[in-house]
Amino acid sequence: MSEGPDVMPGDGTVRQLNRNEALRLRLHAQGLGAHRATDVPSGVRLAGAIQAQDRLGWLLGVGTRTTGLTASDVERARNVDRSVVRNWFMRGTLHLVPAEDHRWMLSLLGEAMDAKALKRRADLGISDEDHARVLDFFREYLSRRDWLKRTEVADALRSAGLPVEGQATRHLLRTASMLGVLCFGADQDGEESHVLIDHWLPKEESQPADPGAELARRYFAAYGPATPADFRWWTGLPAAQSRPAVDAMIDEMIEVRVGNTPMWMTQEASEGIDDVLAGPEHVLRVLGPFDPYLLGYAKRDLDVREHLLKRINAGGGMIRSCVLLDGRLVGTWDRKRRASGLSVTVTTFEELSDDAQAQLEVEFAEIGRFLETVISWSLALDRDAAKSG
Repeated sequence: MSEGPDVMPGDGTVRQLNRNEALRLRLHAQGLGAHRATDVPSGVRLAGAIQAQDRLGWLLGVGTRTTGLTASDVERARNVDRSVVRNWFMRGTLHLVPAEDHRWMLSLLGEAMDAKALKRRADLGISDEDHARVLDFFREYLSRRDWLKRTEVADALRSAGLPVEGQATRHLLRTASMLGVLCFGADQDGEESHVLIDHWLPKEESQPADPGAELARRYFAAYGPATPADFRWWTGLPAAQSRPAVDAMIDEMIEVRVGNTPMWMTQEASEGIDDVLAGPEHVLRVLGPFDPYLLGYAKRDLDVREHLLKRINAGGGMIRSCVLLDGRLVGTWDRKRRASGLSVTVTTFEELSDDAQAQLEVEFAEIGRFLETVISWSLALDRDAAKSG
């Protein structure tokens, strides 16, 4: 299903959606609408996985998709309950995933993501022998201790004669994680730690009959309406792996059209289209940095207008904290820590209505409750962005 045969409702027609309708459906699918989870693993699953290179990002990634939880609950799930696990997955980047999904996701993604780094490995002076030896090194080293702090990794690798200069330490750590040896464990004295997967997680995790199809199912449930190209982008898998994964679940998919673009949703999601679109409009949501909503698609042309792309992604891989109105980007926000809590500046790209500003107040009050801090916020208009829009 590279672009795939048409998958149509029973009457043979294809549902036509406009941009605003598609975005509202995506918000709902992501757990950013009225339907939210009540526990951490379910909140993570609503997004397929939660991007996790930034602590505030992964905390709010869960917090905005759940109700009644706090940041402490998220960290307890990661550090104590082990119900969610942090590791390198989709696109070779850091994510939180439900613990029960860790092994099968890694078995599907790990080798493919590691293989993409051959040139980078050579540039770092890591030989094929080093690459092969690092797995056994970590297995043996951590068989004698419970964890390895992030700051201890370089010395441990150096003691074994493995390269540590530049980014070599991080690369070898990432390799050992993606190839099924390591994952992040509980923080130790405020530092990240790495543990053996086999020590950290039960070995009796369920395995889907077809992991590729299951990952595609999770993706379209969390991101639909979306395209097969979006799924390929999100996973980072080559077409030779992503296409069969989507093909394997084609019978569960319904085609819709957003403008002139064919997109797909799960059958279950398609049956709820009218209910979602009959719900509240002009819904404002405040998201943290690196939110999956902005990172789940090959293109951002629906939710982020071209003239705003640099406002949300100014380079260096950073995706800024943002404000959405009915799923489209209308602002960003920055924070500074004060003695009294967090001071937040919201910069918008258009004038917000009184109702939208009232929703901002509610959103930041909820984020403050979740983070267990006080947030004071102010509003500024980016007039250049507003004019160019």
